[in-house]
Amino acid sequence: MFTADFETVNCEEDCRVWAWAVCDIETLEHTVGKDISEFIKYILKRGSEKYYFHNLKFDGNFICSYLLNNGWTQSFEEVLNKKEFKTTISDKGQFYAIKLCWTNKKGKKFYIEILDSLKLIPFRVEKIAEDFGLPIAKGKIDYNAYRPVGYEMTADEKEYIVHDVEIMARALKIFFNDGLTGMTIGANALKFYKNMIGGRTFRKTISCSIL
Repeated sequence: MFTADFETVNCEEDCRVWAWAVCDIETLEHTVGKDISEFIKYILKRGSEKYYFHNLKFDGNFICSYLLNNGWTQSFEEVLNKKEFKTTISDKGQFYAIKLCWTNKKGKKFYIEILDSLKLIPFRVEKIAEDFGLPIAKGKIDYNAYRPVGYEMTADEKEYIVHDVEIMARALKIFFNDGLTGMTIGANALKFYKNMIGGRTFRKTISCSIL
């Protein structure tokens, strides 16, 4: 499992990804790149993995747009085929997941899940670093600086995006080690409550409430 983040050009006429980073939640190893095409190639090459963006509603729009403009088909079927993807988006536009189907060299299907860590930890990255007492902090960059196609990140910009994904990786690792692996904070709260009172008591409580 990985955390991921995009940095994008802050201009309506040229809105695109100019940098991306992923961080392995277990090892905290980083990979960085320049554009969304490179990011998609990277995740397809790795195979079946999960990637957590913090606020998928933003980053997910770039992913869906890229896929639809590069030969992928959005599917509403349960079973996906190669170069098909499906989304879980609420009627209010909240992104929960994007699932991609690809095949390896032997033609075997695999699936990539892109999820929203904001649904698990609903706070800003800066606050998460502080509240979790992490050894790194969120940095700052000039979001409005001009960055042409093929732009090479400065050392400060690379550190900024790497810190963002590592902060979320460290926080999610704490969650996952505690067994909080649901898609949302609500799902994790329900799981915690069921474990606390016991499955039998929970089922009895639900049965009584229905009656």
